[in-house]
Amino acid sequence: MDYELLKKIYGIGSFSGYSDDEISEMLEGFETAPSALTGFWKKCGNTKELFGHSNDNWIDLEFQRKYMWVKEQKDYYYLLNENQGVYQAAIRREDMSLPDPPVYVVETSRDNEVKEVGKAEESVSAFLMGMLLYEASLGLGFDCGDFIWYSEEDIAQIDALLQKYPYHVYNWYSERIDVYGMNDEALLFILQGDDPQGTYSARSEDALQKMDELIGEIGER
Repeated sequence: MDYELLKKIYGIGSFSGYSDDEISEMLEGFETAPSALTGFWKKCGNTKELFGHSNDNWIDLEFQRKYMWVKEQKDYYYLLNENQGVYQAAIRREDMSLPDPPVYVVETSRDNEVKEVGKAEESVSAFLMGMLLYEASLGLGFDCGDFIWYSEEDIAQIDALLQKYPYHVYNWYSERIDVYGMNDEALLFILQGDDPQGTYSARSEDALQKMDELIGEIGER
């Protein structure tokens, strides 16, 4: 986990984590838990800046207390619920003993039958970083106001102009989500697949203007 990067991106002064009792409640029904996950909740669980404006619903302690279906399905430990509940990100129960297990995208039916769509990332820490950067790029405060379609040539230009973060999410809205940054003040995400598309936002009007000047003419709106 790159906690310093998350601080910069989200404008966090200091993290606030869950207590040991809260983490125990989060993991009720599971005998073991990944150290990467419990370490994250202990450091960041109560950090509202990380979860307050998310496009999708993080399955934090508040979510668990409100929606009992999360506790009823014991074959997976749920991390994130797509905003319309179509699919979720989860860890397999048999992988909960691993220190940093893979995360899967799953579909959960009303009768708690689960179907795996594909792997979201090879480790929970990589998934958390990729998803938190993607969620930040959806709304840092100032956005370009458009969804943009990109060709392979457009993406090659972006690769040369922006910093591409080494974190991704797979099988969530697209084959792969890539996230780019400009001085950690503005972010662009691209949903990769047959028809790549994305948008960008910034933490200030000045940063948005600089992003516009840098990549605003790239792609089709």
